[in-house]
Amino acid sequence: MGKTILKLLRKVGEELLDIIYPREEKCIICQTEGFVGICDYCRSKIKNVNLANKEAISYGFYGGILKRLILEFKYSKNFIAGEVLSKFILEIINKNKIKADVICYVPMTKSAIKNRGFNQCKFIAYKIGYLLDIPISNCILKIKHTKEQKTLSKDERRINVEGAFKIKDNRDIFNKVVILIDDVMTTGSTINECKKILKNNGAKRIIVLTIAKSDI
Repeated sequence: MGKTILKLLRKVGEELLDIIYPREEKCIICQTEGFVGICDYCRSKIKNVNLANKEAISYGFYGGILKRLILEFKYSKNFIAGEVLSKFILEIINKNKIKADVICYVPMTKSAIKNRGFNQCKFIAYKIGYLLDIPISNCILKIKHTKEQKTLSKDERRINVEGAFKIKDNRDIFNKVVILIDDVMTTGSTINECKKILKNNGAKRIIVLTIAKSDI
């Protein structure tokens, strides 16, 4: 009964989102009509990542159209772009036949959420959880304000996030296979710090999924 009510509430939430942010039937990149989200041509311009590492998988390289989608979502609150990006993560899961017990995401501090209005990683996590019927855990907390990683060197990024996260409660993740979602992976400092605390708190396996992979 609880799951049925939760699904109903999610459905209502999605319908409300459609009212607040109505879907235009045109590509959000090139404005070609007849598409909700992104057209086939623009999608074909995204350079996919084909790497053998099954523990950390990215959909594409950070640049061009994929970068535009991410920035539109994060800084312009374009939730249609967010849905497109969520589907990219879903493709990774289906393509690699990934099975998991729970989904986690890279958190933000309360002040950062207040400034931006939402956590883009949380949005994607909940979207994927809803589509695949996998529970979401909010167990990772960000407890230290950090500088924006994109402004720092590789070594500075690692130092910047040391001790920035903690686990609120490990019951959701103990002895579980965990999907950990982030938007962009560059040096992996943030992801590695989150993986470390998940592992230290009993996670059996952690599979990192990101929308994009970038390089300094």
